[in-house]
Amino acid sequence: MSSIMMRIGILFAVLGFGSLILEQFDYEFTLISWATDMQPGFGIVLGLVGVALIGGSVAVGRAKAAKPQQQFAQPAPGGQFPGRQQYPAQAPQQQYPAQQQYPQQPGRQG
Repeated sequence: MSSIMMRIGILFAVLGFGSLILEQFDYEFTLISWATDMQPGFGIVLGLVGVALIGGSVAVGRAKAAKPQQQFAQPAPGGQFPGRQQYPAQAPQQQYPAQQQYPQQPGRQG
């Protein structure tokens, strides 16, 4: 969402403050030509709304970055995770060898 806020904020700031500059040279953005007689107030307000959206986007991004990351539980020395019980009907887990070696297939080099 902050990416969309940032893009809209940049668009509003460019249109708002750009319309103030273009008005000095008797040009206007076609998109907001309907607001020509409301200049320079409309341009200032639109530019400030854009800056506010950019600031809000940055604040949301920083809040997301500041969230603590979830820590995953590490197994205790006995192989059990903390807070997890082994029930009597539950069989203990088997230990498998690290890797089983298979014989070479005929016709293939290893």
